[in-house]
Amino acid sequence: MTLRPKTAGLLFFLGLGLGLPCLAAEQQSMDPRFAPPPQEEACRSLSLAATGGPTVKDPKILAVRWLGFSTYELVYGDRIILLDNYYDRGPRYRYLGFEAADVKRANLILVGHGHSDHMSDTAQTIVQTGASVIAAPISAAKLLSEGVDPGKIIQVTGRDGQILKFKGFTVQPVLGRHGEPNLAPGTGAFRKAYADAYPATAEEKAAEDVIGAKGSRDPHILDQGMIAFIITFDDGFRLAWRDSGGFMTDYEKAAMAKIGPVDILIGAVAANVVAEANVAVLMPMIDTYRPSVYFRRTTKKKSAAIPIAPPSPCSRASRINIPPP
Repeated sequence: MTLRPKTAGLLFFLGLGLGLPCLAAEQQSMDPRFAPPPQEEACRSLSLAATGGPTVKDPKILAVRWLGFSTYELVYGDRIILLDNYYDRGPRYRYLGFEAADVKRANLILVGHGHSDHMSDTAQTIVQTGASVIAAPISAAKLLSEGVDPGKIIQVTGRDGQILKFKGFTVQPVLGRHGEPNLAPGTGAFRKAYADAYPATAEEKAAEDVIGAKGSRDPHILDQGMIAFIITFDDGFRLAWRDSGGFMTDYEKAAMAKIGPVDILIGAVAANVVAEANVAVLMPMIDTYRPSVYFRRTTKKKSAAIPIAPPSPCSRASRINIPPP
């Protein structure tokens, strides 16, 4: 019998504002990376809040749960924000401990762009949770083709400085750019070698085709369909999320020059194996968003939570160029 984990993923808990209210007074001066976890059930639970797990009681804690790829759950009080919806990934991926059918609670969904490995389960999640979704017109068109209620879709271009207000937080969408991994030499050869070494069976290919049909293949996802989101909570704590590793756009540069530094950046780098190509995206992104903490969005099994951390080329570059918080 195969035992499956209740939830596969990583959970980060973050103290909002200037202090660390989850710690005792004598612990306030500790490096938060080495501080004991808060006594919040939501910070210890293996279940997503979206699947029935606990929400956060402390108004100064934000729970950030990473589920692989660009899929995250943010829990702030009783507010649940889902970043991308890619849960049922097919037989060649590790089971997450839940299925798309189990996601029943959310207040808001953000879709970074319309490829299937970002929004294949978005239509179903909207129906099950009743949440609204913020997405680019290309992503919205795909959702409408799947029968999603138009009243649940907030279409944004990211070009106009629009700020959307919700209970406890605001969201500012900004037009980004999708990654172009094939610009890096060797990427095509690596992908072919990988596909040759691990070919899909007919059953696996059929399952992947079904999932792939739930996303858009519009070529303008590159320059019109990738939205970066800046979430600002009521006490001023700010998180930015960028789900594809394209080069910085003028819209992002202008928006962040006005907004100022963010507390957390969840940002993708180039979707290839070339370290130089990753750093070429990473460093301008760091310079633009100026985060205190950077989480490197990755498609690998491992996460990269870099408060500025481990010894990869990207993290070394981050350490050198970001002043300590």
